[in-house]
Amino acid sequence: MKSIKALFFFVFLFFLSGFNPARAAVLSDSFHREISEIPGITSVTLDNVNGDCHFFLAPKQKNLTINATITVKGPSDEACESYYQKVRIEVTRVKGVLKIQVNKPRSSSFFGLGNSIRLSVDFEISIPVPVDVSVNLVNGNIHMEGMGKCSVDLVNGKINMEGVSGASIEAVNSCMEIRGLKIQAAVDAVNGSLNLVSASPALKQVKAEFVNGRITVRVPCGLIGQLKMSSATGTAVLKKRKGPKDWTTQMRGKRIHVSDRGKTRISLENVNGKITLLCE
Repeated sequence: MKSIKALFFFVFLFFLSGFNPARAAVLSDSFHREISEIPGITSVTLDNVNGDCHFFLAPKQKNLTINATITVKGPSDEACESYYQKVRIEVTRVKGVLKIQVNKPRSSSFFGLGNSIRLSVDFEISIPVPVDVSVNLVNGNIHMEGMGKCSVDLVNGKINMEGVSGASIEAVNSCMEIRGLKIQAAVDAVNGSLNLVSASPALKQVKAEFVNGRITVRVPCGLIGQLKMSSATGTAVLKKRKGPKDWTTQMRGKRIHVSDRGKTRISLENVNGKITLLCE
């Protein structure tokens, strides 16, 4: 009987946690900041909970520009306004590091129940010159273009990187797209997928470890040096370009080890899922 009561209690909690008022209020506002002393900035960090972020290169502009859209959803206009007044976007600079942090009121509710306020902050950050970027985010999509070394810690969301020097990613649930990688990438994920493409002659290393998902890497054949691929329950496949749209399978199995004359080290590991290395 006690176990049944406990089951109903947790079902009740689950119902309350997913309950949204029929007439939810929405408050939206914008945030803008420009940083003029660009030469001294070597990296930008962003710490947020909910919201998308987009870092992109804007060589024609003089300043680093931060634009954000703040959205608060709650049961009433008064509740949203009261919550919004306590939200802070802090932009600080410590030597060469520019830090952007979203601070929100702490919740005193039990397991988040009764806390019907939801906050999300979406960022658009344009930078005149490439810098290193670090993002710590719980829920949201991340897009980075033309940056230096990019570090991401994400729970839920998509990651898209284009033309970055390096990529270091830790994710729980994420579909990742990395194109035009220049030097190296290290990806550690639980669930999701990775599609990585690079033709850079300076590429040194590609490392990916997944629990559940699909890994696809595409590089020129001449770059491949030490290669290790292993999939516990799936398959590892090495394919070589045969024609414009045709690929021929060179090797297939649970584990593939190859040592060639290229300088790029590739290590791809998966527990549940397929690994495909496309060599052209």
